[in-house]
Amino acid sequence: MAFAAAKDGPALVDINHADSAQLRALRGIGEKRAAAIVAFRAAHGPFPGPASLAAVVGPKMALSLRERVVVSAISQRVSPPRP
Repeated sequence: MAFAAAKDGPALVDINHADSAQLRALRGIGEKRAAAIVAFRAAHGPFPGPASLAAVVGPKMALSLRERVVVSAISQRVSPPRP
């Protein structure tokens, strides 16, 4: 799930699952920033929280987006222990 319903305004965007097009729905996120977010996530793994978005877009932009972004866990397949 990359989008969730918000009480008012645009939908919330899950920055750990959203693709570039979904990220561009956020105010201030264009094609280049969306691509940078996706590339950062691919290189460094999922964002632990909305504030960690500052590593990509800067602290001011991350602060302005905090009401519109969410993070959910990326499920990782765990192999059962070997006997």
